[in-house]
Amino acid sequence: MKKIWLMLLIGMLSLSVVTGCSGADNNEEESVAPEESSEEVAEEVTEDKELTEIVVAELRSEFWIQAYLADSLGFFEEEGLEVEFVTTTDGPVAFQAMHAGSSHFTMLSTEPVLRAQDQGLESTILLSTLQNKPYMLIGAEGIERVEDLKGETIFAGMPGSAPYSFAVSILEKHGMSEEDVEWAQMEYGASLGALENGHVAAIYLRSTAKDEAAAINANIIVDVSDSQQHEEIYGTERYESSIIVGTKEFVENNPEEVQAFVNAIVKAMAWLEDASNEEVVEMASEHFQGRGITADQIEYLRPSLNPDGMITEAGHETIIAFCMEEGIIERDISFGEIYDLSFLTDAIEMILE
Repeated sequence: MKKIWLMLLIGMLSLSVVTGCSGADNNEEESVAPEESSEEVAEEVTEDKELTEIVVAELRSEFWIQAYLADSLGFFEEEGLEVEFVTTTDGPVAFQAMHAGSSHFTMLSTEPVLRAQDQGLESTILLSTLQNKPYMLIGAEGIERVEDLKGETIFAGMPGSAPYSFAVSILEKHGMSEEDVEWAQMEYGASLGALENGHVAAIYLRSTAKDEAAAINANIIVDVSDSQQHEEIYGTERYESSIIVGTKEFVENNPEEVQAFVNAIVKAMAWLEDASNEEVVEMASEHFQGRGITADQIEYLRPSLNPDGMITEAGHETIIAFCMEEGIIERDISFGEIYDLSFLTDAIEMILE
Protein backbone atom coordinates (compact mmCIF):
# COMPACT_ATOMS: atom_id res chain seq x y z
CA MET A 1 0.00 0.00 0.00
CA LYS A 2 2.82 2.42 0.89
CA LYS A 3 4.43 1.65 -2.44
CA ILE A 4 1.22 2.46 -4.32
CA TRP A 5 0.75 5.83 -2.57
CA LEU A 6 4.40 6.69 -3.17
CA MET A 7 3.93 6.04 -6.89
CA LEU A 8 0.77 8.18 -6.85
CA LEU A 9 2.65 11.04 -5.17
CA ILE A 10 5.48 10.86 -7.70
CA GLY A 11 2.93 10.76 -10.52
CA MET A 12 1.10 13.86 -9.27
CA LEU A 13 4.35 15.80 -8.85
CA SER A 14 5.40 14.88 -12.39
CA LEU A 15 1.99 15.87 -13.72
CA SER A 16 2.15 19.32 -12.09
CA VAL A 17 5.56 19.98 -13.67
CA VAL A 18 4.37 18.94 -17.15
CA THR A 19 1.16 20.99 -16.81
CA GLY A 20 3.16 24.09 -15.82
CA CYS A 21 5.35 23.76 -18.91
CA SER A 22 2.55 23.14 -21.40
CA GLY A 23 0.03 25.65 -20.12
CA ALA A 24 1.61 28.71 -21.79
CA ASP A 25 -0.41 28.37 -25.02
CA ASN A 26 -4.07 27.38 -24.67
CA ASN A 27 -4.36 26.85 -28.44
CA GLU A 28 -1.63 24.19 -28.41
CA GLU A 29 -2.83 20.60 -28.00
CA GLU A 30 -1.97 19.33 -24.53
CA SER A 31 0.16 16.23 -24.34
CA VAL A 32 -0.87 15.44 -20.79
CA ALA A 33 -2.86 12.21 -20.34
CA PRO A 34 -6.21 12.44 -18.46
CA GLU A 35 -5.87 12.08 -14.72
CA GLU A 36 -6.45 8.57 -13.38
CA SER A 37 -8.16 7.80 -10.14
CA SER A 38 -6.19 6.20 -7.33
CA GLU A 39 -8.26 3.03 -7.82
CA GLU A 40 -7.24 2.82 -11.51
CA VAL A 41 -3.56 3.36 -10.71
CA ALA A 42 -3.68 0.78 -7.94
CA GLU A 43 -5.33 -1.69 -10.31
CA GLU A 44 -2.58 -1.14 -12.91
CA VAL A 45 0.11 -1.76 -10.29
CA THR A 46 -1.65 -4.93 -9.14
CA GLU A 47 -2.10 -6.28 -12.67
CA ASP A 48 1.48 -5.54 -13.73
CA LYS A 49 2.71 -9.10 -13.42
CA GLU A 50 5.03 -11.24 -15.50
CA LEU A 51 3.45 -13.49 -18.12
CA THR A 52 4.04 -17.24 -17.99
CA GLU A 53 5.90 -18.47 -21.07
CA ILE A 54 4.30 -21.38 -22.94
CA VAL A 55 5.84 -23.10 -25.98
CA VAL A 56 3.64 -24.89 -28.52
CA ALA A 57 5.10 -27.27 -31.11
CA GLU A 58 3.00 -27.27 -34.27
CA LEU A 59 2.76 -27.68 -38.05
CA ARG A 60 1.36 -24.23 -38.94
CA SER A 61 -1.96 -25.20 -40.46
CA GLU A 62 -5.38 -23.56 -40.49
CA PHE A 63 -6.65 -26.76 -38.84
CA TRP A 64 -5.63 -25.08 -35.56
CA ILE A 65 -6.81 -21.60 -36.52
CA GLN A 66 -8.34 -21.06 -33.06
CA ALA A 67 -4.91 -21.14 -31.40
CA TYR A 68 -3.46 -18.54 -33.76
CA LEU A 69 -6.51 -16.34 -33.27
CA ALA A 70 -6.17 -16.65 -29.49
CA ASP A 71 -2.67 -15.25 -29.87
CA SER A 72 -3.50 -12.45 -32.33
CA LEU A 73 -6.59 -11.37 -30.38
CA GLY A 74 -4.63 -11.15 -27.14
CA PHE A 75 -6.58 -13.89 -25.35
CA PHE A 76 -3.43 -15.70 -24.22
CA GLU A 77 -2.12 -12.49 -22.70
CA GLU A 78 -5.47 -11.91 -20.99
CA GLU A 79 -5.01 -15.30 -19.36
CA GLY A 80 -1.49 -14.42 -18.18
CA LEU A 81 0.37 -16.37 -20.87
CA GLU A 82 3.03 -15.50 -23.44
CA VAL A 83 2.81 -18.18 -26.12
CA GLU A 84 5.54 -19.05 -28.61
CA PHE A 85 4.71 -21.29 -31.58
CA VAL A 86 7.56 -23.49 -32.84
CA THR A 87 6.89 -24.91 -36.29
CA THR A 88 8.19 -28.39 -37.15
CA THR A 89 8.16 -30.52 -40.28
CA ASP A 90 5.54 -33.08 -39.20
CA GLY A 91 3.22 -34.05 -36.38
CA PRO A 92 5.31 -36.87 -34.93
CA VAL A 93 8.37 -34.57 -34.88
CA ALA A 94 6.43 -31.90 -32.95
CA PHE A 95 5.08 -34.53 -30.57
CA GLN A 96 8.53 -35.99 -29.90
CA ALA A 97 9.88 -32.50 -29.23
CA MET A 98 7.21 -31.99 -26.57
CA HIS A 99 8.05 -35.24 -24.83
CA ALA A 100 11.73 -34.31 -24.99
CA GLY A 101 10.91 -31.18 -23.00
CA SER A 102 11.17 -28.62 -25.81
CA SER A 103 7.52 -27.53 -25.62
CA HIS A 104 4.53 -27.62 -23.30
CA PHE A 105 1.78 -28.44 -25.83
CA THR A 106 1.59 -29.91 -29.33
CA MET A 107 -0.97 -29.28 -32.06
CA LEU A 108 -1.25 -32.36 -34.26
CA SER A 109 -3.54 -35.30 -35.09
CA THR A 110 -4.58 -38.04 -32.71
CA GLU A 111 -3.06 -41.02 -34.50
CA PRO A 112 0.62 -40.55 -33.49
CA VAL A 113 -0.50 -39.68 -29.96
CA LEU A 114 -2.40 -42.95 -29.68
CA ARG A 115 0.54 -44.87 -31.13
CA ALA A 116 2.86 -43.40 -28.49
CA GLN A 117 0.30 -44.07 -25.75
CA ASP A 118 0.13 -47.68 -26.85
CA GLN A 119 3.91 -47.84 -26.49
CA GLY A 120 3.92 -46.31 -23.00
CA LEU A 121 4.58 -42.63 -23.75
CA GLU A 122 1.70 -41.01 -21.86
CA SER A 123 -0.10 -37.88 -23.00
CA THR A 124 -3.33 -36.02 -22.25
CA ILE A 125 -5.52 -34.63 -25.03
CA LEU A 126 -7.29 -31.43 -23.97
CA LEU A 127 -9.57 -30.49 -26.88
CA SER A 128 -10.17 -30.82 -30.61
CA THR A 129 -10.21 -27.93 -33.07
CA LEU A 130 -11.99 -29.82 -35.89
CA GLN A 131 -14.91 -32.25 -36.00
CA ASN A 132 -13.73 -34.29 -38.99
CA LYS A 133 -10.83 -34.85 -41.37
CA PRO A 134 -10.56 -32.23 -44.14
CA TYR A 135 -8.08 -34.34 -46.13
CA MET A 136 -7.62 -34.95 -49.85
CA LEU A 137 -5.53 -37.24 -52.03
CA ILE A 138 -4.87 -35.55 -55.35
CA GLY A 139 -3.18 -36.89 -58.46
CA ALA A 140 -1.15 -35.53 -61.36
CA GLU A 141 -2.35 -35.60 -64.96
CA GLY A 142 -3.37 -39.14 -65.88
CA ILE A 143 -3.82 -40.18 -62.24
CA GLU A 144 -7.56 -40.16 -61.67
CA ARG A 145 -8.21 -43.31 -59.60
CA VAL A 146 -6.55 -44.94 -56.63
CA GLU A 147 -5.72 -47.96 -58.80
CA ASP A 148 -3.61 -45.69 -61.03
CA LEU A 149 -1.15 -45.27 -58.15
CA LYS A 150 0.27 -48.79 -58.21
CA GLY A 151 4.03 -48.60 -58.74
CA GLU A 152 3.98 -44.79 -58.54
CA THR A 153 5.62 -42.41 -56.06
CA ILE A 154 3.35 -40.56 -53.68
CA PHE A 155 3.73 -38.16 -50.75
CA ALA A 156 1.65 -38.21 -47.55
CA GLY A 157 3.91 -37.03 -44.75
CA MET A 158 6.16 -39.24 -42.67
CA PRO A 159 5.26 -42.78 -41.54
CA GLY A 160 3.12 -42.65 -38.41
CA SER A 161 1.56 -39.30 -39.27
CA ALA A 162 -2.18 -38.87 -39.80
CA PRO A 163 -1.84 -38.03 -43.54
CA TYR A 164 0.30 -41.15 -44.05
CA SER A 165 -2.29 -43.33 -42.29
CA PHE A 166 -4.99 -41.68 -44.39
CA ALA A 167 -3.19 -42.52 -47.63
CA VAL A 168 -2.50 -46.12 -46.55
CA SER A 169 -6.15 -46.64 -45.64
CA ILE A 170 -7.21 -45.47 -49.10
CA LEU A 171 -4.79 -47.88 -50.76
CA GLU A 172 -6.05 -50.76 -48.64
CA LYS A 173 -9.69 -50.02 -49.40
CA HIS A 174 -8.80 -50.44 -53.06
CA GLY A 175 -6.97 -53.75 -52.67
CA MET A 176 -3.45 -52.33 -52.40
CA SER A 177 -0.89 -51.97 -49.62
CA GLU A 178 1.75 -49.42 -48.72
CA GLU A 179 4.33 -51.63 -50.43
CA ASP A 180 2.56 -51.11 -53.77
CA VAL A 181 3.80 -47.50 -53.99
CA GLU A 182 6.99 -45.58 -53.38
CA TRP A 183 6.86 -42.99 -50.60
CA ALA A 184 8.52 -39.61 -51.11
CA GLN A 185 9.80 -37.56 -48.17
CA MET A 186 9.73 -33.78 -48.34
CA GLU A 187 8.30 -30.70 -46.66
CA TYR A 188 4.52 -30.40 -46.92
CA GLY A 189 4.95 -27.00 -48.53
CA ALA A 190 7.01 -28.52 -51.37
CA SER A 191 4.51 -31.22 -52.28
CA LEU A 192 2.33 -29.22 -54.69
CA GLY A 193 5.39 -28.16 -56.68
CA ALA A 194 6.62 -31.76 -56.76
CA LEU A 195 3.24 -32.87 -58.10
CA GLU A 196 3.11 -30.11 -60.71
CA ASN A 197 6.66 -30.89 -61.90
CA GLY A 198 6.02 -34.62 -62.20
CA HIS A 199 8.28 -35.73 -59.34
CA VAL A 200 5.39 -37.55 -57.64
CA ALA A 201 2.14 -39.01 -58.94
CA ALA A 202 -0.07 -38.08 -56.00
CA ILE A 203 0.04 -36.20 -52.70
CA TYR A 204 -1.93 -35.70 -49.55
CA LEU A 205 -3.37 -32.18 -49.42
CA ARG A 206 -5.64 -30.45 -46.93
CA SER A 207 -9.17 -29.93 -48.29
CA THR A 208 -8.91 -26.19 -47.70
CA ALA A 209 -6.41 -26.04 -50.58
CA LYS A 210 -8.89 -26.91 -53.35
CA ASP A 211 -8.05 -23.71 -55.21
CA GLU A 212 -4.34 -24.55 -55.13
CA ALA A 213 -5.06 -28.01 -56.51
CA ALA A 214 -7.20 -26.56 -59.29
CA ALA A 215 -4.47 -24.06 -60.19
CA ILE A 216 -2.13 -26.89 -61.23
CA ASN A 217 -4.93 -28.96 -62.85
CA ALA A 218 -4.59 -31.74 -60.28
CA ASN A 219 -7.20 -34.46 -60.07
CA ILE A 220 -8.98 -34.88 -56.74
CA ILE A 221 -8.97 -38.64 -56.17
CA VAL A 222 -10.40 -38.65 -52.64
CA ASP A 223 -11.82 -35.75 -50.63
CA VAL A 224 -13.06 -36.66 -47.16
CA SER A 225 -14.34 -33.15 -46.49
CA ASP A 226 -17.27 -34.63 -48.41
CA SER A 227 -19.34 -36.35 -45.70
CA GLN A 228 -20.08 -39.44 -47.81
CA GLN A 229 -16.43 -40.04 -48.62
CA HIS A 230 -15.51 -39.32 -44.98
CA GLU A 231 -17.90 -42.05 -43.85
CA GLU A 232 -16.50 -44.49 -46.42
CA ILE A 233 -12.96 -44.03 -45.08
CA TYR A 234 -13.57 -43.55 -41.37
CA GLY A 235 -16.99 -45.13 -40.84
CA THR A 236 -18.65 -41.94 -39.57
CA GLU A 237 -18.96 -38.22 -40.20
CA ARG A 238 -17.45 -37.46 -36.78
CA TYR A 239 -13.66 -37.85 -36.33
CA GLU A 240 -12.27 -35.27 -33.91
CA SER A 241 -8.59 -35.87 -34.42
CA SER A 242 -7.08 -32.39 -34.90
CA ILE A 243 -6.15 -31.91 -31.28
CA ILE A 244 -4.09 -30.02 -28.71
CA VAL A 245 -2.18 -32.28 -26.33
CA GLY A 246 0.25 -32.07 -23.43
CA THR A 247 2.29 -34.68 -21.64
CA LYS A 248 0.38 -36.36 -18.83
CA GLU A 249 2.98 -35.11 -16.35
CA PHE A 250 2.74 -31.47 -17.45
CA VAL A 251 -1.07 -31.43 -17.38
CA GLU A 252 -1.20 -32.97 -13.92
CA ASN A 253 1.47 -30.69 -12.45
CA ASN A 254 0.43 -27.39 -14.04
CA PRO A 255 -3.38 -27.12 -13.88
CA GLU A 256 -3.45 -23.30 -13.72
CA GLU A 257 -1.37 -22.90 -16.90
CA VAL A 258 -3.40 -25.59 -18.68
CA GLN A 259 -6.68 -23.94 -17.69
CA ALA A 260 -5.46 -20.54 -18.85
CA PHE A 261 -4.37 -21.98 -22.20
CA VAL A 262 -7.70 -23.75 -22.77
CA ASN A 263 -9.63 -20.63 -21.71
CA ALA A 264 -7.88 -18.60 -24.41
CA ILE A 265 -8.68 -21.20 -27.09
CA VAL A 266 -12.36 -21.29 -26.10
CA LYS A 267 -12.49 -17.48 -26.26
CA ALA A 268 -11.13 -17.70 -29.81
CA MET A 269 -13.73 -20.34 -30.71
CA ALA A 270 -16.48 -17.98 -29.54
CA TRP A 271 -14.98 -15.08 -31.51
CA LEU A 272 -14.58 -17.23 -34.63
CA GLU A 273 -18.22 -18.28 -34.57
CA ASP A 274 -19.40 -14.71 -35.27
CA ALA A 275 -16.47 -13.41 -37.32
CA SER A 276 -16.51 -13.12 -41.11
CA ASN A 277 -13.99 -15.05 -43.18
CA GLU A 278 -12.27 -11.77 -44.01
CA GLU A 279 -11.99 -10.85 -40.32
CA VAL A 280 -10.48 -14.25 -39.56
CA VAL A 281 -7.88 -13.79 -42.29
CA GLU A 282 -7.03 -10.31 -41.07
CA MET A 283 -6.44 -11.50 -37.51
CA ALA A 284 -4.63 -14.76 -38.36
CA SER A 285 -2.52 -13.61 -41.31
CA GLU A 286 0.51 -12.73 -39.17
CA HIS A 287 0.88 -16.45 -38.44
CA PHE A 288 0.71 -17.45 -42.13
CA GLN A 289 3.23 -15.09 -43.70
CA GLY A 290 5.11 -17.99 -45.28
CA ARG A 291 2.27 -19.30 -47.45
CA GLY A 292 -0.65 -16.97 -46.79
CA ILE A 293 -4.24 -17.69 -45.88
CA THR A 294 -7.41 -16.70 -47.75
CA ALA A 295 -11.09 -16.17 -47.03
CA ASP A 296 -11.88 -19.07 -49.39
CA GLN A 297 -9.74 -21.41 -47.28
CA ILE A 298 -11.65 -20.36 -44.16
CA GLU A 299 -14.92 -20.93 -46.01
CA TYR A 300 -13.81 -24.46 -46.95
CA LEU A 301 -12.83 -25.03 -43.33
CA ARG A 302 -16.07 -23.80 -41.74
CA PRO A 303 -18.00 -27.12 -41.91
CA SER A 304 -15.14 -28.88 -40.10
CA LEU A 305 -14.65 -26.38 -37.25
CA ASN A 306 -15.38 -27.62 -33.76
CA PRO A 307 -17.46 -24.86 -32.12
CA ASP A 308 -16.60 -25.78 -28.53
CA GLY A 309 -13.60 -28.14 -28.71
CA MET A 310 -15.52 -31.12 -27.32
CA ILE A 311 -14.61 -34.69 -28.23
CA THR A 312 -17.39 -37.28 -28.20
CA GLU A 313 -16.98 -40.85 -27.03
CA ALA A 314 -18.47 -41.94 -30.37
CA GLY A 315 -15.79 -39.97 -32.19
CA HIS A 316 -13.11 -41.50 -29.98
CA GLU A 317 -14.39 -45.00 -30.68
CA THR A 318 -14.27 -44.28 -34.42
CA ILE A 319 -10.66 -43.14 -34.16
CA ILE A 320 -9.71 -46.18 -32.09
CA ALA A 321 -11.39 -48.52 -34.59
CA PHE A 322 -9.57 -46.89 -37.49
CA CYS A 323 -6.20 -46.99 -35.72
CA MET A 324 -6.58 -50.65 -34.77
CA GLU A 325 -7.70 -51.58 -38.28
CA GLU A 326 -4.69 -49.83 -39.76
CA GLY A 327 -2.27 -51.36 -37.24
CA ILE A 328 -1.41 -47.99 -35.68
CA ILE A 329 -2.22 -49.35 -32.21
CA GLU A 330 -2.55 -52.86 -30.86
CA ARG A 331 -4.91 -52.30 -27.94
CA ASP A 332 -8.08 -50.40 -27.17
CA ILE A 333 -7.20 -47.13 -25.43
CA SER A 334 -10.09 -45.94 -23.26
CA PHE A 335 -11.54 -42.45 -23.42
CA GLY A 336 -10.55 -41.71 -19.83
CA GLU A 337 -6.96 -42.82 -20.38
CA ILE A 338 -6.15 -40.33 -23.11
CA TYR A 339 -8.56 -37.37 -22.64
CA ASP A 340 -9.05 -34.86 -19.85
CA LEU A 341 -11.89 -32.55 -20.87
CA SER A 342 -12.35 -31.03 -17.41
CA PHE A 343 -10.37 -27.91 -18.36
CA LEU A 344 -12.50 -27.52 -21.48
CA THR A 345 -15.74 -28.03 -19.53
CA ASP A 346 -14.74 -25.34 -17.03
CA ALA A 347 -13.80 -22.95 -19.85
CA ILE A 348 -17.11 -23.53 -21.66
CA GLU A 349 -19.12 -22.89 -18.49
CA MET A 350 -17.22 -19.68 -17.87
CA ILE A 351 -17.05 -18.33 -21.43
CA LEU A 352 -19.74 -19.85 -23.67
CA GLU A 353 -22.64 -20.34 -21.29
